[in-house]
Amino acid sequence: MGLSSELGSTLNLISRIGWVCEIHPEGNRLKLDFEGNPYGQPIWGSIGRSFSRAEIHAAIDNQLDCRIDFLAGDIDLPILRNIYFSLLSDQEITLKAKRVVLEGDESVLIQSGKAQTLHQARSGRVATSAEQISNSADKTVKIQGQRIDLN
Repeated sequence: MGLSSELGSTLNLISRIGWVCEIHPEGNRLKLDFEGNPYGQPIWGSIGRSFSRAEIHAAIDNQLDCRIDFLAGDIDLPILRNIYFSLLSDQEITLKAKRVVLEGDESVLIQSGKAQTLHQARSGRVATSAEQISNSADKTVKIQGQRIDLN
């Protein structure tokens, strides 16, 4: 007899907030944890819709909240239904990919405190401002342009 039948109707097995902890090497299952998990550790579950591998890894790396459903209300059969990508209150986000593209039609601003880099599409200009800027290279630092102004 499984744990779900022992718990009977004491658990409300509609959707729960949960987290993706691990992806199976074959990519067809996930280790899922969820609120009220009686096992005390993540359990293998199904993928309920099409997610890219990057989305799954973002959920793992950033501990993103997810919607977990249960097949036929069975706590032993969790299903990942959605990943909530809203990161407004998080302290950090990790992006992992072979290539990362940030694209803005007019501009892209990367800012942290008083330091910022602004990429402007129309003028093709990149402006970096900060209290201190350091550049270093193991081999060569190359500055190239039709005109170079130093202070």
